[in-house]
Amino acid sequence: MRKLNRNLLILASIVPVGMLAGLVFGVFIGWQLLPVEYRNTNLSDLSPAEIEDALIEIAIEYGETHDLALAQQRLLELQERGLPNPEQMLGTLAERYVQEDRGHNDRDTIDLVVLADALDKASPAMIAYVATPTPVPTPTAVPSPTATPTLSPSPTQPPTETPTLPPTLEVAADTPTPRPAKPTPTPGPPTDTPTPTPPPYDFVVKQVHMLSIQENGGCVGNHAIFVSVLDVNGAPLLGAVVADPPFNNFRVVTGSKNEPFFNYGIKLAEIELVKGGAELAVIEYPEGRPVTSEKAPKLSTNDWEIPIPWLIEAGYCGSEAECTQKRAIDRTQNPTGVGDNKLCWGHYSYWLVFQATHAF
Repeated sequence: MRKLNRNLLILASIVPVGMLAGLVFGVFIGWQLLPVEYRNTNLSDLSPAEIEDALIEIAIEYGETHDLALAQQRLLELQERGLPNPEQMLGTLAERYVQEDRGHNDRDTIDLVVLADALDKASPAMIAYVATPTPVPTPTAVPSPTATPTLSPSPTQPPTETPTLPPTLEVAADTPTPRPAKPTPTPGPPTDTPTPTPPPYDFVVKQVHMLSIQENGGCVGNHAIFVSVLDVNGAPLLGAVVADPPFNNFRVVTGSKNEPFFNYGIKLAEIELVKGGAELAVIEYPEGRPVTSEKAPKLSTNDWEIPIPWLIEAGYCGSEAECTQKRAIDRTQNPTGVGDNKLCWGHYSYWLVFQATHAF
């Protein structure tokens, strides 16, 4: 009976230890030997965090191989599996990591910015954030001059006699004539400190982005301009009036909306477009106080008013020839030519951001 109890005690000790060792071994295999790779996976099945991990994985691979063609192929594979504009999304992710200030030595941030720069999607601020600062040279100490020792005459050498002038010869010492003192220059009038030139506008256009066909919900999706206004430090600015001068057919105040918008920022206002467009600017801040602002380019739901590169980047067509062909008008079937195309006439949306150039 005692032997049986001893065997049970040994078994009870071994089983938990074995399960713990198996768990540790399984975690080691999952993280080190067989890491998860997002290959041949439908991106609609992945969460935003998993899509972010996939982009970071491509950036890390580029940081190790510096093979741009391979990185572009990886991003193309993501696009073929349903991710819109992966290069632009990678650049946006790099910018978000920089704004989160994860540290100048954060490897994910560095790899994302380096790949975004190779894809021409990096801003100067992103490059400056990960750049290695130039060390300040250490000043070299100047050695103090060493005094030259005075040699004493050798004891074996007789002293040299100083020759004397004959008594009949007189030498007159020339007295030097002092030079006239230099005139003290009269100081001129003080120079006025230049006044800094104020910026030409109180607000500038910081970002214009046409939503991809997936972000907009396809050809039966949204038709709006989603607006954000930032202060000089980049924080959301409430109470700014955005309109389309000079007629101001549209007029919204930031703060009527206040919610995250994809991973682009905080949406503060929204303007609905109905088969038309608008050129927006900030006209007041706070409400009732006029300000100056850059005007955004025309943002329209009429595809013939949209630049073809925007349509290509947003995934509505694959090339200039395809875009031109799809939005061509067959006037034999439709003499007015309005809305006769194979794109998504009337259903395009935009993300528009203004930023203040100074504190208010």
